[in-house]
Amino acid sequence: MADLLSLLQQAASSLNAHRADAATASNNLSNVNTPGYARQRAELEALSPADRVGGTVIGRGVGVLTVSQARDRFLESQIPASLGQSARSSAQSAALESVTALNPDGGAGLSAAFGEFYGSLQQLSQNPGDLGLRQAAVSASQGLTLAFNRAGQALASARTGIDANITGSVDEINSVATKMASLNKQIAIERASGGQPNDLLDARLKAQDRLATLTGAVPIPDAQGNIGMALPGGAALVSGDRSATLSTIPDAANRGHLAIQFTGASGAGPVTAPAKSFGGSLGGMLDARDGALATAERGLDTLAFDFATSVNTVHSAGFGMDGTGGRDLFTVTATPVGAAMSLEVGPVVLGDPRLFAAASTASAPSGDASNLLAIMGTQQQALSSGANATTALSSLISQFGAASSGARSASETDGAINDQLQQLRESASGVSIDEEMVRMTAAQRAFEAVTKVVKTADDMLQTLLSMK
Repeated sequence: MADLLSLLQQAASSLNAHRADAATASNNLSNVNTPGYARQRAELEALSPADRVGGTVIGRGVGVLTVSQARDRFLESQIPASLGQSARSSAQSAALESVTALNPDGGAGLSAAFGEFYGSLQQLSQNPGDLGLRQAAVSASQGLTLAFNRAGQALASARTGIDANITGSVDEINSVATKMASLNKQIAIERASGGQPNDLLDARLKAQDRLATLTGAVPIPDAQGNIGMALPGGAALVSGDRSATLSTIPDAANRGHLAIQFTGASGAGPVTAPAKSFGGSLGGMLDARDGALATAERGLDTLAFDFATSVNTVHSAGFGMDGTGGRDLFTVTATPVGAAMSLEVGPVVLGDPRLFAAASTASAPSGDASNLLAIMGTQQQALSSGANATTALSSLISQFGAASSGARSASETDGAINDQLQQLRESASGVSIDEEMVRMTAAQRAFEAVTKVVKTADDMLQTLLSMK
């Protein structure tokens, strides 16, 4: 009877093992479309020690060793860097492409305004006493200032919009980092009790991928089984069951745009982190805001300031139809900072076109166009950049276009690499419906076979008990 009871115990263990195998396959099928889920396997093994009966050994059935995950460690080690680089170039490209004010294919607003300004001066030089032509020259001057205003505002708005995105990203980074630290703690507790917390491991990997995408952080495993996250600058964003915190603060040295502060997991700080401390989409936004966009904004302000100053110098030396001189044509800031957005036609000349200083002498203001010709000469005058205004504008547009095109090309290349790695990950870790159905069917057949063993052992016991 003892042998028959041993047979029933063997069958019970085997039923549990095949049930677990079927349940694992069922769980895989249930999560076939779950992002971040890795295919699981119930690892079966023959139980030992086996039973010795007489001079031979009889097995004790099958049990579940563990439920493992299908992860390719070599592949997984490459994905965080790929996610960070792809997100960085994509964020930079998207930020630059959203700005049309200096787009090489659509940035003709300022170029056209310069052409209209100097064209109106050319027409006025033919008849400097014509009030209609004077009004046209003043209107063209105002059109040029408005073109500078629009371009300057577009660049400033683009940088401010990136600030808003940075604020949202910082909030998400803090939330995900806190979650990952909590998952480290939960996983350690489960493992200490002998469990294999696959669902928690999937959740942690998903958080890891998100932090890599947002910040360019890379995973750093420790001896306790935790996964830390280190930023490109080396600071620990996640360390064991603790996480650092990011915050933002206006930076007066960067026109009030946001700087990022870092408070360590130990609570030390906050300290202002340099832009190079971050990768991922956050780094890409900083690259765009403080790189090509900042360069274009400074260049446009310098162009507006130098151009307005050069024209004002000549205009103030001339005289209007009232015989008075010393007036500026443009109102411009004292320094290049913010010059493009604030540039205006002087209110005196704007209100009375007769005061446009076309003459070089006070005695013949109506028919003298000599000062007007001098203003027209500023079209070829070298500015602080060494080039004249139209050439400087063309260079500014070309440089921004090249930066935008380079970012787009990098985004396409990095995106293709990341897509390839994601496909390989899906191939290694994803769920195949056909494969899981085959595995479930095999578990079902094995389960049915063991139930026959149970029935047979029961019949044998009944026979044994009925003997007298």
